[in-house]
Amino acid sequence: MGEPQYRLEGIVHTKSDVLEDFEGPLDLLLTLISKNKMSIAQVEIITIINQYLDVIRQAQAVDLDIASDFIDMAARLIYLKSVYLLPKDEEGEKLKAELQGQLIEYSRAKQAAALMREMYTGDKMILRPAMEVGVDYTYSLTHNISTLTNAYSKLSARDLRKSPPTAENFRPIVNAPMVSVSSRIFNVLKGLMKKSITGLGDAFKNIKGKSEAVATFLAVLELVRAHRIKINRNGDMNLIRRGKINDDRTGG
Repeated sequence: MGEPQYRLEGIVHTKSDVLEDFEGPLDLLLTLISKNKMSIAQVEIITIINQYLDVIRQAQAVDLDIASDFIDMAARLIYLKSVYLLPKDEEGEKLKAELQGQLIEYSRAKQAAALMREMYTGDKMILRPAMEVGVDYTYSLTHNISTLTNAYSKLSARDLRKSPPTAENFRPIVNAPMVSVSSRIFNVLKGLMKKSITGLGDAFKNIKGKSEAVATFLAVLELVRAHRIKINRNGDMNLIRRGKINDDRTGG
């Protein structure tokens, strides 16, 4: 006797719906296992493979255009069957275990999908036009007076920094007296001759304003460049006369 032919009664009807009731090859395998009242762990793999291939042959008899995933699974099962029938073949057991693992995962996913489908209430939602919600812009927080004062001061200072400078801001610069370098050269030489200036620090005594300080500094540089004065490491300033340094304090 040949192998028994298995038909899914009530599933295969017409040319158009041979495999349409199944979401994929794993779904078909689960259906076959269920109809044979087997568990995935205790599945008779050869029986299920034969029944799967029989369904595929029935589908091909009425429609040659079968989804590729069903054909790929058929080829996989044919190889599994050929290996599994070999005596004591470890590869067959390994391939069977892999298929069982896929079936278990797919079965769990299918159960979860069914549960979510029961929980879905999207088709029962009631939509209504959006309602205008009034907004209360009243400031209701409470702060102490020092916090408010500090905040106001910071805001005021920021506004002042952002505002353009006024004429009053430039008044100290515009009204500052202009001091010429030549006048400071004369004053330094005069101080050296009268001994009122003996060091670099003396030249900057009684300076009034930045303009006078800058002019004095440039005057000292010009006198050093012209070999009119000499300044040692201690800051002592000496007047040079006719190629000689005039230094009555040290005698040389």
